[in-house]
Amino acid sequence: MNDKEAEFRARREKILLRQLVRATRLMMDETVARMRARGVAKMQPSYPRLLGNLDTEGTRLSGLASRMGVTRQAVAQLVKEIEAAGFVERRPDPDDGRGVIIAFTPHGRETLALAVEVMGEIEREYASVIGEDGLEDLKTRLKAILDRFDRPGEFGLD
Repeated sequence: MNDKEAEFRARREKILLRQLVRATRLMMDETVARMRARGVAKMQPSYPRLLGNLDTEGTRLSGLASRMGVTRQAVAQLVKEIEAAGFVERRPDPDDGRGVIIAFTPHGRETLALAVEVMGEIEREYASVIGEDGLEDLKTRLKAILDRFDRPGEFGLD
C-alpha cells in the first residue's frame, strides 16, 4: 500500500458513519450471539434491525419500512420470517381498516426484555474501556445529534 492509499484509508476509518456502522454491527452481532447462548435459538442476525425499530405498542409496516430505509416488500418479507419465529404478530390497525400493525407477541416481549438486559451488559463492557462518564457522554452527544437532525415525522419516525 502506498502513502496515498494509506492516508485515504486512515481518513476513511475516522469517518463517523463508518464508525457508527461498525459499532452497530458489532453490538448487534454480540447481542444475537448472547441471546442464542441464553436459549433464544431462533434469533437471527437480520432480526435486530427490524425489532429495534418496532415500538413497544407496535408499528405500521410502512413506518418500519421508512425507519429502516427499505421497501415495504422487504419489511413484509422480514416480518413474515420473524412472525414465524414467534417474536411478532400482525394486528389490524384500529385507525385504518386496511392497515396492519406489527406488534411483539408475549414471547417477543420476553425476548425484548432479555435483549435489553444483554445490551446493558455489553454497554458495561464498553464502559470498562471508556469509563461510565465516557459512555454517558457518548450517548448524550449522539442523542443531541439525533434530536437536532432526526426530528419526528421527517426521517421516518412517526
